[in-house]
Amino acid sequence: MTTKNAAFNYASLLPELLQHADSGSGSDGDAAPPATRLLKVIDPMFTDWECLLDQIPDYFDPMRAREDFLPWLASWTALVLRADWSPEQKRTVLAKIIPLYRKRGTKAGLEEYLKIYVGDGVSISDEHDPIQVGTISTVGVDTVVGGMPPHLFHVNVAFTTPDPAELSRKTESVRAVLDIEKPAHTSYSLSISGPTFQIGVQSTVGIDTLI
Repeated sequence: MTTKNAAFNYASLLPELLQHADSGSGSDGDAAPPATRLLKVIDPMFTDWECLLDQIPDYFDPMRAREDFLPWLASWTALVLRADWSPEQKRTVLAKIIPLYRKRGTKAGLEEYLKIYVGDGVSISDEHDPIQVGTISTVGVDTVVGGMPPHLFHVNVAFTTPDPAELSRKTESVRAVLDIEKPAHTSYSLSISGPTFQIGVQSTVGIDTLI
């Protein structure tokens, strides 16, 4: 049995009110049934019902949906897409957000969420390395006497960008994600690092390295 029939009138499946053109319409556009006119307002590329039905899977696939359709798709998952995310990051978050909701409130879930747009340079720790003389030994800087405070976790983020302005934007995004996604009873500290100074490799301050 074929699933397509060019002669079939898909509009006939709609309520009668939406099937027929208004009487006495003045222009070709107004002569179309109300449902067709509405769809052309929503999507100027709309041509016919069969074409629309063929494209329906694309509307629900974050990797194939039109960019301007992503916020609507995100609303179905209670997700607000940040304006500073690239289209690729938005699509990736949308594709992964439902499985991530199952891990919400966990260390693994938060790390995975941050890695979507930060990259692999993210780690979260809720424990502190023991004091090591000459390595980790400065109280209040790289070690804590008596362990970390309760419900506090530490986030390390290593960015690859050397641009100070972009680094500042990405840091703000990290904080925004942490504030939303962390469990309400917890607090965090954040350490940000960028490209290191390397003579002959990364050595121009403000361009490809930061001091």
